[in-house]
This record gives sequence, C-alpha cells and structure tokens, in this order.
Amino acid sequence: MAVGSGRTVRVAVFNNYPPAEFTAAGRLTGWMIELLEPIARESGLRFDVVPVNNFSTIIPGLRSGRFDIAAANLTVSAERVGIIDMVTVDAVGTGFSSAAASGVAIRSGADLCGRAVAALAGSVYEPQLKAVNEECAATGAPPARSSLYPDSSAAVLAAGTGRADVFMGSYSEVVHSARESGRLTVQPYQFARLPEAIGFPKGSPHTEKVRAAVNKLIADGRYRAVLDKWGMADIAIPESRLNPAVDPMGDR
Repeated sequence: MAVGSGRTVRVAVFNNYPPAEFTAAGRLTGWMIELLEPIARESGLRFDVVPVNNFSTIIPGLRSGRFDIAAANLTVSAERVGIIDMVTVDAVGTGFSSAAASGVAIRSGADLCGRAVAALAGSVYEPQLKAVNEECAATGAPPARSSLYPDSSAAVLAAGTGRADVFMGSYSEVVHSARESGRLTVQPYQFARLPEAIGFPKGSPHTEKVRAAVNKLIADGRYRAVLDKWGMADIAIPESRLNPAVDPMGDR
C-alpha cells in the first residue's frame, strides 16, 4: 500500500490495533489508516505502508533503519522519547474488560490485585501494571499476573475465554473489542489518559513535516471528521506536539 507522492518513506503500522489500524477482509483499515493519505499529501511524502504483525518489533525497526516512520499509535513515555521522536496524534486512557459471565469487577487499581491480566507485549501496559502492583504490595495484596501476547486479538481472546481474568489495553481498543467480540464487558475503571504518537528515528528529516501535516488536518477539520466517522471523537487532541512530557500513570 502506497499513498502520496514525492520522496518514498517506509511507514510501519501495527495491523492488529482496532479501531486505529487493523486488517479486515484482507485489507488495512481504521482511523489512523484513513489519516495517512492526507498526512502524506500535506507533508509532501510518499508513504510505503508496511503492516507489522509483532508490535514489539516496531520501535527496534525504527532505530535500525528498517522503517522511516511508525504510524502505530505509540503511547508516549519518557523511555520512548529518549530513543525516538514522537509526534502526538491522539490521547486515550487505559481500559479493562473481562468475560461477561465472569463476575469480575474492576472499579479501581486495587481490583487488579491477584488477577491474571492479558496485554500486548512491548506496550506501555506492562510498566503500568508494575506500578499497580506496587500499590498491591503496599496493602499486602497479591500482585496482578501479566500474560503478554504478540498481538491484541490473542490478548482479547484470552480474556474472553477465561484464560485471563482481564484484558488491558487502550480504552478505545477495549471498547471496540468488547463490541466486536460480544463476549466481553467493559469495566468502569480507566486511568492514565496519555498521548499516542507517530514515531520517528531521532533526527529524522520527516518529523516536522508530518507534525505540520497533522496540525493542518486538525485546523481544517479533516482530522476530526475521520475520528467522528469511527466514533472516536473523545480521543481528539487540539494540537500535535513533539515529545511532550508525560506522567506514566496519568490521572488515575
């Protein structure tokens, strides 16, 4: 898949992160995928879009030169900003879901103590869960047990079939997967509303071009129109920023 014109750059996308980017009926779709064409046009670049099955390989691929850009909705963290540049594209909290008939209720971080939690390997959710476990230890409760999967659908399936008590992911993904699977209930607890970003190798000549393109789409309404189409208006940001400072636990 190639979009835009001008200099060709390789753009990694994670093909299993609905509703932002995922494969359905053999083709890439999602709101991030729909934004790539106008971003390419406004930045003057030609995007050679490369679907990636294993999320944990995306940032190493940026750093090794395999990819020029990662439009993979990377959650911004201090660790990541230290090794790549990040241009924000949305902001979303961390959410949880569980099998509808399980009786599991997650109303606070304390309710995760002792639970088996399925999450995406290489994501920000593992360090967030470690921070929750510090709170569990402080109260003498058993820690949550993380089960990490190479793609989100496997983590969702684990929670839906009872191999894990809880699926942990971005709130938009949690809501989407619960709706699509029909077996999961979205839990009321949500924390850490954090920006997600498009990633670049440090010093990339494309970073500011893409950030300017995203801000143009925000200003003229095309960005919001795409998010509205996918029911994602609540994750919109007013301005794309480069490498913002964040609290990894957000506003929990």
